[in-house]
Amino acid sequence: MSKYTLPFYSDFFHILLNHEIIEWRANDFIKAIFNDRQFVKPSEKQSIYRGLNILVKCNFLLTVRDEDNRNIFRYSESSYLKSYRNVEKVKKVKEALIEEQKSLENALERRKIEKVFIENIITKNPDLQGFFDKYENVISKELKELENKNSFIVNIFNDIENDQHESF
Repeated sequence: MSKYTLPFYSDFFHILLNHEIIEWRANDFIKAIFNDRQFVKPSEKQSIYRGLNILVKCNFLLTVRDEDNRNIFRYSESSYLKSYRNVEKVKKVKEALIEEQKSLENALERRKIEKVFIENIITKNPDLQGFFDKYENVISKELKELENKNSFIVNIFNDIENDQHESF
């Protein structure tokens, strides 16, 4: 698509990523882009038609002539668009998981420091063992939960990687 300039680029891609395009007419795209605005300038409509032609040339959309009116085209998504949409969804999932994993790693590090801190106090003062047992148990339990969550995220990443390798 680098040799083409797609008018309403962000609007088109928002529609392509968030809607299933099955036998849409150009009017459906106009309504979606202009939010059912009453008056759309003819130049804006022409830009939408030009954008649809570019999306067809770049294999994002497929066209079929309307049976009732040969001047009207119906647009449906191509397999290329479906795979593009999947790639974009996987990117969003990975970004969310990475963010969550960072948070988990910070919490894990804090809990490990707390555990070492308590162990140091107990080493210096063995008679305080009974007092700190409940804290140690809580910290150990939280560490296990955080490690399980982290392991779950790693499993999801592995599943994503395996799915991507199988699709090639």
